[in-house]
Amino acid sequence: MFKSLPSLPTLKSLPQAIGLPFLSTHEDAQVAFRAGDNGIKRLYGNEVIPLSEESYWSQYWTLFNSAADVHSLITAQDVRQTLTSSPTNLSNLLTSLSHRLFTLLPSAAFPSQAARDALNCLRVLGRVLVVVYEAEADACDAGVPPEATWAAEYLWKRVPVDGAGERTDEPQFTLEDSDDEPEDEGARAFKATIGAEATTPEPSGEMRDPLANPEPQAPTTEQEFMPCLADRLFSCTIDLLFCAGFTVPDAVRGADGLGDKINYVIWEKGVGSTVNIGSAPELDRNKVEVLRFLLILLSSTIYTLPHALATTRNVPLARLTHALERRLVLSLLCSLLNTSLASPKAGAVGAVPYNHLVFKASDERRELVRTCLMVLLVALDGVGTESAAEVDGNAFRYFVSKLHRKDDFAFVLGGILGILEEQISVTNNYLPGAKKPVPYILETFMLLWRLVDLNKRFRSYLFESGKAIDVIGYVLICCLEFKDDPAHHGLLRMLSYLLQTLSADPAFAAALNQPLRQAVPAKWAVQGSAADFMIVSIYSIATTPGLNPLFPALTISIANVAPQIRHVGVQASTRLLQLFKAFSSPNFLLADEGHPRLVYYLLETFNSVLYHQLNGEQIALARLMAENPNLVYAILRSHQDFQTLATFTLLSGLRDIQRRKARASERDTATPRGLVRSDSELAMLAEKAALLGRDDDDDERPMSPRASAVPTPGSPGADVSTQPLTTPGDDAVDPIASPASPTAGLSEKARGKMRAVEPAPEADETDDELMRLAAAGVGPNGYVPTQEWVSSWQKGLPLDPVLVAISELLPKIQDSQPPRAGGPSSKVLNLLKGADLGAVLPPGPPAAPRRFQWSPQSRVWLTSLLWGDIYVAGLLSTGVWRDTTVKLFSVKQAPTRARNGQVGRVLKMMGVV
Repeated sequence: MFKSLPSLPTLKSLPQAIGLPFLSTHEDAQVAFRAGDNGIKRLYGNEVIPLSEESYWSQYWTLFNSAADVHSLITAQDVRQTLTSSPTNLSNLLTSLSHRLFTLLPSAAFPSQAARDALNCLRVLGRVLVVVYEAEADACDAGVPPEATWAAEYLWKRVPVDGAGERTDEPQFTLEDSDDEPEDEGARAFKATIGAEATTPEPSGEMRDPLANPEPQAPTTEQEFMPCLADRLFSCTIDLLFCAGFTVPDAVRGADGLGDKINYVIWEKGVGSTVNIGSAPELDRNKVEVLRFLLILLSSTIYTLPHALATTRNVPLARLTHALERRLVLSLLCSLLNTSLASPKAGAVGAVPYNHLVFKASDERRELVRTCLMVLLVALDGVGTESAAEVDGNAFRYFVSKLHRKDDFAFVLGGILGILEEQISVTNNYLPGAKKPVPYILETFMLLWRLVDLNKRFRSYLFESGKAIDVIGYVLICCLEFKDDPAHHGLLRMLSYLLQTLSADPAFAAALNQPLRQAVPAKWAVQGSAADFMIVSIYSIATTPGLNPLFPALTISIANVAPQIRHVGVQASTRLLQLFKAFSSPNFLLADEGHPRLVYYLLETFNSVLYHQLNGEQIALARLMAENPNLVYAILRSHQDFQTLATFTLLSGLRDIQRRKARASERDTATPRGLVRSDSELAMLAEKAALLGRDDDDDERPMSPRASAVPTPGSPGADVSTQPLTTPGDDAVDPIASPASPTAGLSEKARGKMRAVEPAPEADETDDELMRLAAAGVGPNGYVPTQEWVSSWQKGLPLDPVLVAISELLPKIQDSQPPRAGGPSSKVLNLLKGADLGAVLPPGPPAAPRRFQWSPQSRVWLTSLLWGDIYVAGLLSTGVWRDTTVKLFSVKQAPTRARNGQVGRVLKMMGVV
């Protein structure tokens, strides 16, 4: 019976044979590295590990199989402890990893051999660099001079070259550096990547080529320096992105395979290239690893405080944007752009619902696209809030601004619209979770904004191609989709700025008069043109709590397009007047210094409808009402709101606020206990009600011209100032010039229909109590309004054209149709179309749209938005910045509603999301 027992060697392999969870030899080595005495513990111990001990240092490029292994076996605390207790060991680790990387690149055996070694070097270097950047920022904030930090000594220090003597300064960048030079390819690639110091170009009126050759200088005698370690790592990283057999196909070396290993070819067909060199999943994965390390190398920005961003220099980013050779900049720019926007390959697998749960190739491709977009946007963002001269010196921004071929524009715009269409298809899908959301929707919109802002030819092509209507639809649908998610409010703010940028072009307003071509979900569908959908969408966004920073850009967008929109529907007209009622309610108007500007922009919108036709010329109201009778009728129905605003004072506003509070408290005491809401839900409802200005008396008021007469006719209207207000935070002067006297050339009858400049003084025994309440602050921010402040903006509101139109038209339609909600009857419609107010309207200002103006604050905000998205993407993939303290932005968990959170967890368990 014992003859059947296995021998001793067989017993040794029995656990592996029967599948028991025993560790392999490689896993044993990883456990020993983490817990043993010759692993990570030795690195932060008291012993100084010499560079010559290769058996120890080689663990860092042979032991790991993935980035996840590196981050699990080497924690941020390990690196931080090493930097504190054994800084020499950390510098030796950086030196060993860098030396291994630098020797692999020119090696003939690479990348066919030791490709994993190169990837592990990048992974471990990235793990170390984030902690070094964090420590450098902490030291500078503590008052340590930048040149005295550990990073300055080991990363940024440039060592003099021994025996350096007289040299002649050559042009920094040349295109004739050719392959005939007797240099090995590693030296030639390094020379192409690292030039001289990144310089700040001279200010100029328009953007010039930042890589143009400077004037030759006389020979100088100065000390030569070797590039610092960070420069050499940057050079090696750029070369790895174009390494044959590692990130690009080996076929680029030629049929005989004897060409240069480092070949600066464009990765995919598109801008700048009509040839597709091909790729493979392994090459794409390597690109992601190298690009991810490049982002880490550029990421010292996230450890910089926002107010210090303008004065803190990011050396690797300056190298990328100001010191690369022209050929390399163009190759890298076109490669990133083409890879990001290449249309996904259609196939049967992509059309199958829930295919992302089975096939992972699409996820790998998306990861590559997102990483390319991130690197491209970081390059276009430049060095934080640099001066205008440094912005002009950004080579990536320069070459993007010089794109001009229509084929290139068609490729870029088609790629962007394809990504946006893919995202909208997720929203419109009837099967929940059948398609995975696009993870780089923010980067796509940011790239579109950059292209529109930097390249005037691209902006013109966008409107000439007829695809502006598609962009409008995608922007508004995404705003509606993400408005209730606090995690996407940064995206919504960027989309509001993009909308303002586009709306400043007259062609944008012309496109709004067309119907949308996208399939809008039923819950957001609006009858009419894109202008109707835009107005209703903006109203929906404005009634969502927490989105107040979006109001200025959105209302400016409406005012910009108002002179040219036509045939606005009943629903959009009603929503626009409801928005005006919300913004002009006292509890909202007195709550912040910038809120009166919103009322001003909407009054400009109504005046534009009264004054301007599609060609921008001033005409009589009779012809224009044929274009927008529904909007004119909505203005007449809301006449009381305009007339109340004309006589608005601080005391009248405070009385209204007190009345609303009293009625709200009465309702609360009279209402029986029912559904119990949480504090957060009550706060959201209160904010929405305060914005909408709801009250018991907010029903439609009768359109009686007698009960709501305009101010006394004899008031001096010549003193009314129509100087426009500017957007909060914008430094640019408003372009609309107001006339010196709005009553010039008017009859006495027309002058009498305009509002009085100074409202009648009010006196009440409760005035002192109201003023004490105002001194305590109004609104959630505790703003303290004064009568002087109210008078400063109330007199400047352009109310006169609307008041004149109301006084002329309201009596005429009163007998034709009793007050009712909705649109006008056919009789009233014909009456409005036949009215003529050309003789009574005061002179109107010319149409001058407000363009988005960049400011230091807006640049810091966009930089923080970009790096915040990169930070979150890094946490979700490898956790590269986890356990480090970022300073550019704050990190917090977005709140989720209880039921939505439970549903989300269930869907995640099912693998749907």
